[in-house]
This record gives sequence, structure tokens and C-alpha cells, in this order.
Amino acid sequence: MDSPGIVFIDDQSSVLNALRAMLKQSHRDWDMHFFSSPAEALNNLSAISPWLVVASKHLADGDGVTLLQQVAERVPEAIRVLLVDDAQPESALQGSTASHFVLRKPLERDAIEDLLIRARVLHQLPLSASRRRQLGQLNGLPVLPRIYQRITLELDKPEPDVAAVAALIREDQSLLSRVLKLVNSPFFGFSSRTAEVEVAVMRLGLQTIHNLVLITELYHQDASPQLKAGDRLMRDALLLAEQVGVVCAARNVSRTVCNQAVISALLHNLGCLVLALHENSQTDKPTRQEVSLLSAYLLELWGFESEVVEAVLHQEDDILPDDADLQTRILNIALKMQRGVAVDADPSTP
Repeated sequence: MDSPGIVFIDDQSSVLNALRAMLKQSHRDWDMHFFSSPAEALNNLSAISPWLVVASKHLADGDGVTLLQQVAERVPEAIRVLLVDDAQPESALQGSTASHFVLRKPLERDAIEDLLIRARVLHQLPLSASRRRQLGQLNGLPVLPRIYQRITLELDKPEPDVAAVAALIREDQSLLSRVLKLVNSPFFGFSSRTAEVEVAVMRLGLQTIHNLVLITELYHQDASPQLKAGDRLMRDALLLAEQVGVVCAARNVSRTVCNQAVISALLHNLGCLVLALHENSQTDKPTRQEVSLLSAYLLELWGFESEVVEAVLHQEDDILPDDADLQTRILNIALKMQRGVAVDADPSTP
């Protein structure tokens, strides 16, 4: 896993040849492997130790979803990508059970560039190999929740429909109530409350609502042990978000910065939730720094805004980098204040 490697699996030679030609021009530093046979690819995975595995959903000798499930068992630390032939939401939702990303064929240059950049960023995070394998072997995570995925598909459209997003949220009354509870929380700073999800979407914007849906779904899993852990971690996150709101109000920061800082607080302990779903979590407790890394890893994997990822990554730093974003400084200060650590730094200055 030290050198960047990528595996492509597709039974159409024309697809593999096009990918080979495209990548040869600009990514010579990547170790690239192309397979038309799923069995041959699986037999070589351990020796290759790729950062990325990209497989077509429809294969003559098998199914891409099943193939990526086998990839997760053999090289769980690799990022898994499924290529589909259509734009139907069902294809994306089915593929998400075994992959981190579901992309349409043919794979465009911009999509490949984004994948390779994201793989480098994830690889550079100082997360241990055992933790990476642990994340890759989990059932249920890091696959994104169903309604969140459907909202993502709506937001990917050239002109997203606020009413469509609101309708998706209303499909789950429990989710709806939790989203409205968060929107009406003091830390978002609105002078009046609302019971209408369309109003909430308009007030906060589609991206913030998108993030809130993920948060409320993640922290409230169906199974009772996970639900208990989710409730506890969500309470901790809400308390920190409230403290972030206090810091934002005192510093009179912009609404965009405040929203991103609040989202960062609500997701700051995501790594704990992920490990709570793992069977060895009771004897495998992460350090605070590991929680920051695990949380940032998942947020980067899921394509969160860089400001949110950076804030979560550096939440435990005793001394922040000089070029740290304002959102990072706010979360860091709020966490120290919550723990009773004296702080006198102005988050708006280095």
C-alpha cells in the first residue's frame, strides 16, 4: 500500500483500453492493473495491495457488487468503486452496499482525477493499517444511509428541487422530527422556529440540510446496541455544537462559517460511532486522536467539504497550524472550553 496502485475490472476490452490510454498520459506514477476476469483480479489483489479497486457492475463472469464484497474481505483498506451503465437511483443504492463510490460509465477524466486525488488524501492521513482494515470490514458503515443517498442524487442534478428534498425527508417521520429539532436548535441562531421542512431547507441551504440528514441517520441506527451508542454520541455532539454556536455568536462569524463549524461539531465523534458497530469495539477503544483521524477519514471518503474535514481532523490539536481555517479554530476552541481548558485565542486570527 506504500505506492499508489489501482485495479480496473471490466470484461469489455474497449473500456480497459480507453482507461489505460487516458491514465498513461497523466498518471505514470500510479501502478495500474487491468483485468477482464474477476477471478484473475481476486487472485492478484493481495500481491498488488491497491489503493483503489474499480469494477463494472455487469460482468460476463459475475456481478460487480458481489465482486467488491469479496474485495472488501481480501483488501479491506482499498477504496472500492462500482461502475454502472445507467443513471437509475436503484443502481446506485444497490451498489452502495459494497462500494464507497458508484459512478456511471463511461468513466470521465474528471471523475478519475477526483478519485485519485481523494485516494491520495486518504492515504496521507496518519491512520494505522489496522484501523483502515477495520473500517473496510465493517457491515453497514462506511456505506451511506439510504435517504441520504437519494438526496445526494437529487442534489447532483443541475437544478435540485427543494420540494423533492423535503419530500424525501418526510418519508421518515422520525428523521423529519430530528432534522427539524436540529434546525430549531439555538446554535443555528434563527429568531423563529419552523415546523416546515421546506422552510428549514431554504433557511439553511441544501448543503447544510444534506449534512444534517446524514447526521440524524447515522446516529440513530435500528439495532438496539447501536441505537444506545448513537443516542449517547449524538448527545455529546449536540452539546459541542451548542458550544460552537456560543463561540460563533461571540465572534460574529458569517452564517456559512457557523454552519460548517456546527456540522463539524455534530460529526466530531463519528469515529466512535463507527467503532461502536464493530464487534471488537468493547476491547478496542480508540484514543481521542484516533477518533479525530477516523472521523476525518470517513468525511473525506464521503466527499464532505474540506473545511469540515479539516476542522474534525484538527479538533484535538494543542497548537493549530498557522494556516488553519476559521471553522477549525472555532471547533478546537469550543472543545477546549467544553473540557474546561482555558483559552484566550481569537479564532478569527492565526
